[in-house]
Amino acid sequence: MGEIDTLLRRWPDQFSAITPGWPAILSSSDGYQAVLAALEAEAPWRGKLFLALGQNPQSLGPANQLLLDLGRTGAPPTSSELSSVITGYIKQKDYGPAYRLFLFSLSDRERKLGGYIFNGGFEPLFSGKPFDWVIHDRSGLEITFAGSQGAGETDSGATVRFLNTPVKNAALQQYVELPPGSYRMSMTASATNLKLPKQLFWSVRCADPSSEIARFNIPEGTFNRRSLSLDFTVGPAACPIQLLRLETAAIAESWRFRYVGTLVMHRLSIERVSS
Repeated sequence: MGEIDTLLRRWPDQFSAITPGWPAILSSSDGYQAVLAALEAEAPWRGKLFLALGQNPQSLGPANQLLLDLGRTGAPPTSSELSSVITGYIKQKDYGPAYRLFLFSLSDRERKLGGYIFNGGFEPLFSGKPFDWVIHDRSGLEITFAGSQGAGETDSGATVRFLNTPVKNAALQQYVELPPGSYRMSMTASATNLKLPKQLFWSVRCADPSSEIARFNIPEGTFNRRSLSLDFTVGPAACPIQLLRLETAAIAESWRFRYVGTLVMHRLSIERVSS
């Protein structure tokens, strides 16, 4: 490990040459402790290591343990390091460990934002982890977060500004874990001159296998702090993880279908209800 550390510090572009050896190193107790010590010493190749381990199904277990152990040191894992391993679990359809690792990684402040939807008040905290909000780069709109802390009553939440152009596909998403049962999705929203040539909606989709569970349409027009809700059911069929997405119904970027106006989503929540 000492020689590998020296090599990667002097020639960081040689990391890929070392990649195949990590599973063997981590499989022994001494090797694991040596790697952990290097990571705790803030080795500059830390991020590359977790990215590589997250892409190897055989390395997800050791990577998970390294993150847990680093969490008890003075050099805790970063959001990007956690995201590498969480994403690796999701790609392997191993959703339970992915969600548990996400919950472990939350800070005291982030734990207060928990629920079926994480950060439903759209506080401006972005970890990049799949169970947190992920904003997609779309040329036809802008999305900004201004949580209730320090924001005015009218502009707190997620603001979506449409730029008078076509908008296709998802703009905002996060993975959620909803056990079978009955639910109510609720949203408090305001809008100014909102024109939607094709539907704008929140969708709840089963991620594996892919299928739509619910669609929550957002109305056009101008309104202030309107309360909207939708009841839906997650059936007993196997659906271990869902994807919550804000998206449009446009299937082609035709200039006949231009989205205009501003939408402010003050709060979005999912609560379990009695069936």
